[in-house]
Amino acid sequence: MLNIIGRPVFYVYLCAKSNKQNKQSNEVSAAATKGINCESHIVVNGGRTTVLTTGSGMYDTEDKEAKGAAGIKADSTFTINGGELRLKSTGTGGKGINVDMEANFNGGSVYVVTTGGQYKSNNDTSSPKGIKVDGDLTISGGKIWVRTSGNNGEGIETKSKLTITGGEVASYAYDDAINSKGDMTINGGYVYAQGQHNDGLDANGNCYIKGGTVYAICSGTPEVAIDANTEGGKKLYVSGGTIIAIGGLENGASLTQSCYQASSWSANTWYTLTVGNDTFSFKTPSSGGSGLVVSGASQPTLKSGVTVADGTSYFSGLSIAGGTISGGSSVSLSSYSSGNSMGGGPGGWH
Repeated sequence: MLNIIGRPVFYVYLCAKSNKQNKQSNEVSAAATKGINCESHIVVNGGRTTVLTTGSGMYDTEDKEAKGAAGIKADSTFTINGGELRLKSTGTGGKGINVDMEANFNGGSVYVVTTGGQYKSNNDTSSPKGIKVDGDLTISGGKIWVRTSGNNGEGIETKSKLTITGGEVASYAYDDAINSKGDMTINGGYVYAQGQHNDGLDANGNCYIKGGTVYAICSGTPEVAIDANTEGGKKLYVSGGTIIAIGGLENGASLTQSCYQASSWSANTWYTLTVGNDTFSFKTPSSGGSGLVVSGASQPTLKSGVTVADGTSYFSGLSIAGGTISGGSSVSLSSYSSGNSMGGGPGGWH
């Protein structure tokens, strides 16, 4: 339902019983059109909303810029506290969620797919993105799954700061999987980021990993699994969390929590990282950067070729926390001081 209180707000409210009234679907096909468009705040509190946009990009002669379609467009802020969003954009330059100010993901589930490539017109471009936010982007809970397959498609991007404190975030992208123009900070949650032709995590400012579980994969040299803008005087800081980085870390990183490397890894293979009494198992991709870097609160151990039963599944079955491990062989780990000499070697949701 649409409530207007002061300024316009788009609300989706979940009723106690599931029925047709709390499920909404919308399909639009015009060039650069929007499935749900609000000139102010959008707040999602429940229900299930599905939006499909099939229109191509277009050049806006009034604004003098190239634009793409979007499943949800908020001219102000976007917040999701509960419910489920399923968004797909197939046209050039298309986006799942496009927000002009800040966005807050506190709960609920968000699934985004874009398949179109970059739109070009009048020397301007509109690139496809799963989630695009111009202001700060904060993720504290819920589930976010993003996949972009078209040329130059980024998974999750903010033009400002990105902060992740909880929830489950999975992004598989043609370009950078998760990108921030400002600082990126991960304090908690489970984060998967695979860049098919670029970095996994890419901060144009500083990148701080202080907690949570991060599984990042890059395409190969010169990209890295976890990147910060060292060219601009910024740095990657690792002080906590559980980390698996296929493709290494940005050169010159500050590693106050020790990191370790395996000289090679096998594709499409289950590995288990053990830190203290905690296990985190992950399946490697079919391609990615050739080096494997891991880190944890204490010195970890690593096994390859394992069989995993039970536990809690993450990232559409690519990782399992706390499973029962059997079989496999130990992987030798050596100290890692940062710097990427780890190029291409042995995506998508596997």
